[in-house]
Amino acid sequence: MTCFGTGLRKLFFVCVIAAFGVIAVSSGFGLGILLAALALIAPYKCKIPHFLPLLLILSTLVHVIAVFAVQTPLESDFAMLYQAAQKAAAGDFSFQHHGYFYRWAYQTGFVLWEAVILRVTGSMAVIKLINALFLSGINGLIYLLARRFVEERAAQAAALLYLVTLFPTLMTCVLTNQHISAFFLLLAVYVLTGGGDRAFCVRRALSAGFCLFIGNLMRPEGIVILAGLFGTALFVLIMRRSLRGNRQMLLGIVITAAVYVVCSTAASWAISASGINQYGLTNNWQEWKFILGFNHETGGMYSVADMETFGKYHQVDTAPDVFAQALETEKQVVHDRIFCSPHALLSLMLAKVQNLWVSPGLGFSLGFVNRAGVTWHGLVGVHVYEYAIHLDRVVFFFAVCFALLGAGSGLRRKENPVDFCAVFPFMTLMAFFCVFLLIEVQPRYAYLPQIFLYIAAAAGISVLMRQRQATA
Repeated sequence: MTCFGTGLRKLFFVCVIAAFGVIAVSSGFGLGILLAALALIAPYKCKIPHFLPLLLILSTLVHVIAVFAVQTPLESDFAMLYQAAQKAAAGDFSFQHHGYFYRWAYQTGFVLWEAVILRVTGSMAVIKLINALFLSGINGLIYLLARRFVEERAAQAAALLYLVTLFPTLMTCVLTNQHISAFFLLLAVYVLTGGGDRAFCVRRALSAGFCLFIGNLMRPEGIVILAGLFGTALFVLIMRRSLRGNRQMLLGIVITAAVYVVCSTAASWAISASGINQYGLTNNWQEWKFILGFNHETGGMYSVADMETFGKYHQVDTAPDVFAQALETEKQVVHDRIFCSPHALLSLMLAKVQNLWVSPGLGFSLGFVNRAGVTWHGLVGVHVYEYAIHLDRVVFFFAVCFALLGAGSGLRRKENPVDFCAVFPFMTLMAFFCVFLLIEVQPRYAYLPQIFLYIAAAAGISVLMRQRQATA
């Protein structure tokens, strides 16, 4: 009778859990909360052996499934880059005469990367699968970087929290340059700051500088990582109030920056001299990002009207005097948009924060299902899109809250000397926050900043776990 009663009790509560589980996962919010809770509880309750290889295997599996489950159509810049890569793979570099590759010649690096894959495999799917591998590597680097300033369990939780975030996973379905770029930029930081007493040594700095160059070659965000490195170094020096013991740190960062600049300059010259793109890896329309960044009507996002107004003056065959006049006009437009009323400028900044950090970034990867009458695997497309947004945002805001908790703990901490690795993710986040107040924003541009947000979140997770352990 006792065994029967025990079995009945267990069966009853299993049914209750199953019933409420179905209720929870019927909402994207509910599933997001469950996944975030699982990511936090699993490392806290269980010792996970061989975590890094398990994380890489699980991450790769999740991302490969996403690649085959979501067939995102080629659109916008991604389609143009892919078409240029197809030509380059066939030995045709005529794409350089297109206005796009004249204005933003720095995109040539990523075009060549895609061209190499197409030349070897001839398959778009292979590019997406390689994206999945790079994203899995990013997941591993989040864990490895977080482990340098928090305990093992908190670093594991931060990596798992990123794994269950939908935005980066679904971006593997897009032929974007963000995965490979972010991987090498993170790898640069990991190489530079690792090795214990050998951190920032010349050998590591040389390797880090080259990784930074590769990441920037794919997508020009390396300068923000350098800003984070120099900003953190300055902060550490101020806190420690001495150069003693910090010369190697400063020298390592300077060497990293020097290698990055030299390699970038050499690569630009090589691409120009080889005839691949006569404009090298330059940005021939630097004003464009600021024109958009201070556009009050779009909240700092892309403007068709601005492109129609100014784009026609930035062509290969534009006369020098016309080009010079257009630049003066553009500078005046940016000036007028900046020096508006304080209320209008504040409203623009708040709109940009909303558009970059708060708005969901699933438009490029899953937006094709968000149309009336579209179904996806038998499900109503609009409902799928809403469900995915809710799931993604819930997990993301968990990370935001933990990052805030980590920053709050840093405010109270009086440790000396200051840990470079603990400060760096917060400093880099601030660098991205400030940069994007000035230039164009889109929700997908949050891809790289979000990675540092999750690394920073490890600090808050660590605080929560320590408090829980202290009260247990």
